[in-house]
Amino acid sequence: MKTYAILCLVLALAMFVSPVAVLNFSEFSAENVRAALFADSAENETEETREDTETDTVAVLQAASGKVVEMETLEYLVGCVACEMPPDYSEEALKAQTVAAYTNLMRLKTNPDGKAGDADITDDTGKHQGYYDEATRKEKWGEKYEVYNEKITNAVKAVFGQTLTYEGAYITAAYFALCPGHTESAKNIWGGDIPYLVSVTSPGDKLSPNYSETVTLSAEEVKTAAQAQGITLSGDAANWIGGLTFSENRTGVVTQITFGGKAMTGQDFRTMLSLKSPAFTVKYSGGNFTFTVTGSGHFVGMSQYGADYMARQGADYQEILAHYYPGTTLT
Repeated sequence: MKTYAILCLVLALAMFVSPVAVLNFSEFSAENVRAALFADSAENETEETREDTETDTVAVLQAASGKVVEMETLEYLVGCVACEMPPDYSEEALKAQTVAAYTNLMRLKTNPDGKAGDADITDDTGKHQGYYDEATRKEKWGEKYEVYNEKITNAVKAVFGQTLTYEGAYITAAYFALCPGHTESAKNIWGGDIPYLVSVTSPGDKLSPNYSETVTLSAEEVKTAAQAQGITLSGDAANWIGGLTFSENRTGVVTQITFGGKAMTGQDFRTMLSLKSPAFTVKYSGGNFTFTVTGSGHFVGMSQYGADYMARQGADYQEILAHYYPGTTLT
């Protein structure tokens, strides 16, 4: 009888222990046990959350028509990345671009800036982010449409729902095309400190075939551009531009310039004359101004060319984002 009781006890213990024995508790802790026991339910919760996110919609104000178009967020991101980054860039760079674009969308949904009216965002690149619809993508990419569209769609789906935050809030995920080897601080371009938009290295940009360009404008063209901004130029044209002050961040960015006796930032000056970047030098001779311009864009945040270079060197999108937006959290 005693032997029978012991046998029953052993069988009962075996029935309890055997389901648990298949779990790996080699690094034992309460959290590890909980994670192992509830792995299936956590996975289901993730899938449900992803499905909910994929059915989200976004209202986009079209700059060309003035109409507001509502679409699924996934489609918006595909069209946005297609517009903002070259489709032949590496997939990890496209993923980084997706996270930046989605972060900006979520920031605007949370804290609208009024530039899109009742919509969430506008496709005006001068205000928010660009967007190519399917017809535009087909027109621009031609026979490569299927390849490029699938590539971008896969990149978007791979990181869909991920955003960048700083101290719990969505960041301003600024980005641009190409810099002179270093990005620029938000303070030097926009006049305000933003802790995650500081100068970082971007050495791959120097390898771009579009690293610099020379632009020649006649004195009359410069005068016309100045008049459009309410600046009157007179006297010897050789004295119109002077007092250039350059950034300490080795970007070549003009932080201040005197134009027609008026002090302004290099960013405002380059916008007025439609120069590709605020990193420039200028010479005057024979009635013409010759500008040597380096890079393309405002240089704040992520360099798109630099992101692609990092990806081609083996970096993944997380490393790219951490480099260009230091101190932020990928959520």
